[in-house]
Amino acid sequence: MTVDIKRVGAAAFTLAAGAAGGAAFYLLGLPAAWLTGSMLVVTVLALCKAPVVLHDPLRFVIFLALGVQIGSGFSPETLPSAAKWPLSLAGLGLTVLLVIAASTAFLANLGKWSKPTAFYASVPGALSYVLALSLRSAADTRQVMLAQMLRLVSLLAILPSVLTVSLATANIPVPASTDLLSVALLFALGGVLAFVLEKRNFPAGALFGGMIASSILHLTGTVSGQMPPSILIPCQIVLGVLIGARFVNTDLGFLAKAFIPSFGAFLLAVAISSCAALLVAWGLHLPPGQVVVAFAPGGIEAMTLLAIVLGLDPAFVATHQLARFFGLALTLPLIAKLYLKGPI
Repeated sequence: MTVDIKRVGAAAFTLAAGAAGGAAFYLLGLPAAWLTGSMLVVTVLALCKAPVVLHDPLRFVIFLALGVQIGSGFSPETLPSAAKWPLSLAGLGLTVLLVIAASTAFLANLGKWSKPTAFYASVPGALSYVLALSLRSAADTRQVMLAQMLRLVSLLAILPSVLTVSLATANIPVPASTDLLSVALLFALGGVLAFVLEKRNFPAGALFGGMIASSILHLTGTVSGQMPPSILIPCQIVLGVLIGARFVNTDLGFLAKAFIPSFGAFLLAVAISSCAALLVAWGLHLPPGQVVVAFAPGGIEAMTLLAIVLGLDPAFVATHQLARFFGLALTLPLIAKLYLKGPI
């Protein structure tokens, strides 16, 4: 097997740039520094046509580690609070429908985007699934991809600072780090499940496999504690790099043209999600920051990791983000058919 030296060098450069960006943000004392710093630096590099590359095996390992960390939030101590989750999940479902309707109307009427393009660009989260559906429609997939990525990048760039400054996040007690033997057990069991799910093309298989294994081991008391910083910090850096690298081959002229409508739709989606989250938090006596992140129109991995680094309950956030993902996977084709049945 030949090794592509150029590609390996580009991957090393990309990771080093992401780490440097994360370190700079950390030294500046910014919230979620390693994640947002790496993401923004690599985004800029990608837009400047720098050689931004990341190898697929690294993606698997990082998503597995994120799943393991998410599962650590499912402990016997969290079960009593889970009784409120069905109500908050119902609130999330209504919020998702409102976000899609409002954002679609904004992009179609004010942004002058085509009806299918506006619709798929407005769906919060489930990026790969949404893109797959848009490819089978009359939507402009380039605009859909750009709007979705601008929303996620903007969300990660803005939300941590807003939450830190304006909302009491009600940090949960941080358990001690898991010992090395427990880490090995978590990765071994999670890796097997993740591999099986990935082979069966299960959505977010590596993440879900790690989460299932970790949840079982934590709920049964076999292991306790969270991943040590030596694992969490690289996870943040690599996830930031993955998000930023999606802007590779993005045309700057096309980006400039789509930016204002996309950013307007992002602000509208965040306003609706945040207001609904604060209403649910008030009604169910839940920490506001925790519900805001759980309702935020971002991706599963990014929002759950954001909850972890902000000291919020990762089990609550992951459950809501996963529920939205699978809810969309089941219902989006029907919603699209009903919405797009008129003239396009």
